[in-house]
Amino acid sequence: MDTVSGEFNSFLIVIAIGLTIMASYTGLDMFTLIKNSKNNKRLLYLGGSVSMGVGIWVMNFVGLIAVDITRFSSYQIPLTILSILIGIAFSGMAFIPLFGKEIRSIHLLFGSLFLTIAVFAIHIISIYAMNLTIEYNIPIFVFSGLLIFGSFLFSLWILFSSKTYSKGSQTWLKPISALIISGAIVEGHFLLKRASTIISTNNPMNEIINEETFLIYLVLFVTVLIISGLIASSTLISKQLAESDTNLNDIKAALDASTIVAITDPLGTIVYVNDKFEEISKYKKEEIIGKNHRMLNSGYHHKEFFQELWTDIQAGKTWRGEIRNKAKDGSYYWVDTTIVPFLDKNGKPIQYIAIRSDITNRKNAEQALLESIKETQDISFALDQSSIIAITDEKGKITSVNDKFCEISKYSREELLGEDHRILNSGFHGKEFFKDLWRTIGQGAVWKGEICNRAKDGTHYWVDTTIVPFLNDKGKPYQYVAIRTDISDRKRAEEHLKESIKDNTDIRFALDQSTIVAFTDAKGIITSVNDKFCEISKYNREEIIGKDHAILNSGHHPKLFFKDLWKTIGEGKVWKGEIRNKAKDGTFYWVDTTIVPFLSEKGKPYQYLAIRNDITERKKTEEVLHRQDKLAAVGQLAAGVAHEIRNPLTSMKGYAEFLTLDEQDPERLEFMNIILDEIERVNTIVEDFMVLAKPKMVELEEKNVVPVIKNVVSLLEFEARKKHVKLTFDCPHEIIQIECDENRLKQVFLNFIKNGIEAMPNGGELHVKTMIHDNNVQISIQDTGVGIPKEKLKQLGEPFYTTKKNGNGLGLMVSFKIIENHNGKVFVESEPNKGTTFNILLPAKPA
Repeated sequence: MDTVSGEFNSFLIVIAIGLTIMASYTGLDMFTLIKNSKNNKRLLYLGGSVSMGVGIWVMNFVGLIAVDITRFSSYQIPLTILSILIGIAFSGMAFIPLFGKEIRSIHLLFGSLFLTIAVFAIHIISIYAMNLTIEYNIPIFVFSGLLIFGSFLFSLWILFSSKTYSKGSQTWLKPISALIISGAIVEGHFLLKRASTIISTNNPMNEIINEETFLIYLVLFVTVLIISGLIASSTLISKQLAESDTNLNDIKAALDASTIVAITDPLGTIVYVNDKFEEISKYKKEEIIGKNHRMLNSGYHHKEFFQELWTDIQAGKTWRGEIRNKAKDGSYYWVDTTIVPFLDKNGKPIQYIAIRSDITNRKNAEQALLESIKETQDISFALDQSSIIAITDEKGKITSVNDKFCEISKYSREELLGEDHRILNSGFHGKEFFKDLWRTIGQGAVWKGEICNRAKDGTHYWVDTTIVPFLNDKGKPYQYVAIRTDISDRKRAEEHLKESIKDNTDIRFALDQSTIVAFTDAKGIITSVNDKFCEISKYNREEIIGKDHAILNSGHHPKLFFKDLWKTIGEGKVWKGEIRNKAKDGTFYWVDTTIVPFLSEKGKPYQYLAIRNDITERKKTEEVLHRQDKLAAVGQLAAGVAHEIRNPLTSMKGYAEFLTLDEQDPERLEFMNIILDEIERVNTIVEDFMVLAKPKMVELEEKNVVPVIKNVVSLLEFEARKKHVKLTFDCPHEIIQIECDENRLKQVFLNFIKNGIEAMPNGGELHVKTMIHDNNVQISIQDTGVGIPKEKLKQLGEPFYTTKKNGNGLGLMVSFKIIENHNGKVFVESEPNKGTTFNILLPAKPA
């Protein structure tokens, strides 16, 4: 066996290096195409693997032949094919991890490892294929492997993981990566050759062939194979670009047919407008090009509006909003605008594309809607922000959708592609609707209309749709572009308008039947009143219309009261309060009043709506409450007087009478009698105090007790809220007739409910329930307060006994007496820390 010489054929080495560079570039080109290609991914992957594997093999094969061309005749074809297949397999395995959305360091390490294995495997198998044996210098062998691995890792990092990589930098990064990979393959060949000793086995030659001629043919064949890969790669790229251009042109044509388009440079100077822009602005293209959008400024928007717009788009953000422009003829029009900035490689805008939809009719409809229901409510609508785009083939199969389509339909892109629009059918439209649609676009005409669709989650939404057919050379549609605008809010508004018109009629009828309503102008002159107003004021309409509310002034309120009222409503704020008015016949009545100012576009009131409720009875009840408080105070005073004065008076009277028995002096006796008379007069005064503390005899009348209770509950609601007590009233009947003294009963209800509120200093719940049971009316007042111990329940209602720190015991005694005078009963249920229930039983009368 002989050692193979280290000399080599330089020409063959140069050819091998050239072929390796071509194959590496072809392989990388196909692999990078896979990430951006929707079709031919398998073909690109197979072509890339073959190109990269052949590139590694050709360097080793030609490199070994260049050392000893006489060994070519003994080359073993099966081993050669095996080495090529192993190179292709490991090359393909190296790039599989690099096709994911996120490329990590481990993916680059695996890819570099597989490429290194491919170089080692082809080198070793190629040596054995030439019937040679090999011995390696281990240190140099290991160093060679690390150097090859590092070169591959650096190349893959540049191409797939470097932040520098982008579509713009791909043109120069790809050749650099191909050169680095080729260098790794070449250095792998020479380093492995340097690390090894190749020994010839001197196998005899069975036949003589012209090795150099055959080698030239083989090199030519490999060259043709690699160039074919380059041509195939270029063809696929051209096909992709053509498809992309077709879609872009179709979308542009569809936008031109349905929307208003303008393009400006970075300074805002207009460089392009479409026909729709000319049509709506009334300017010709020659008048627009070279100008900026200030020539369309309507003066409607403030400076900050446009400053914010420019801030967004100059920062590279898409701006969406609604703008009112002024046409050449002075008319105004509204556009729903989306401005998209196009950025250079440094992230700076190089131009702006503004896509607009004419929403003037919609804005006019909204204005009409606001004016029609302005007297009852303020309404605002969410406006559409951008277009929804879908492309289908001639059979209606969806081939492309944008993000807005997915957003509004709730379907992902994968769920939509390949389906037709029946997936969105809401069932709202009949078959004839869609037949007419397909008949129109099938004839090559543009279809416009409104469609109700159903999203994935079952919700329905409306879209204003323009479908543009694109025709082939024969005039037949080959695809359709549908451009939609979300009009769900507008459709709901239309429905709401219909409902609002009906609601306005119903509400006005309800107000007329239940409340006192008056309209005045900005100066307070009455322009309209309802029947309830005339009924309570005793004036007819003719006497009221044209006057102001001074005609009803009772003199009860000071001037400052009305000055504050007018200041509030003059600022556009709602005023609420209670007013005592004077009717035509001189009687007084109280009204709970809410005055609502209606504002113009400038924010100034142009009329006022006053809604009043008659609270005269409630105010009378409040007077009863005040009288009860006064009575309690007098009772407390009487109790103190009786306790502190009566006993000393009795002693004084007794001693004075005793002294008169032995008094003989007439003058002194006269003085003693005067003292006795004054003592008796003081005692009479004390008796008068005690009489004031006692309830008077009741006068019973047949009444509906339900509104009486409601009135008391309403009266104490504010006090309950202040103490964080939830006060509720529950009665299944509208009318419950009893014989009663209404004011006395109110006194009882007020006392019991106030006691319940005071029993919950930290807040709680107080429920008032009314029901009919065995010809009796049961009224239960239940609190969730501290409760009353059982031993103290029996003492409730006794004179001067109370469970409150500041009470005198007169309230419950008087209340129990009033119920007794109504032929009723009071029984109390209580549990400490859970609450107390006062149950009142009164005889019921048939309704």
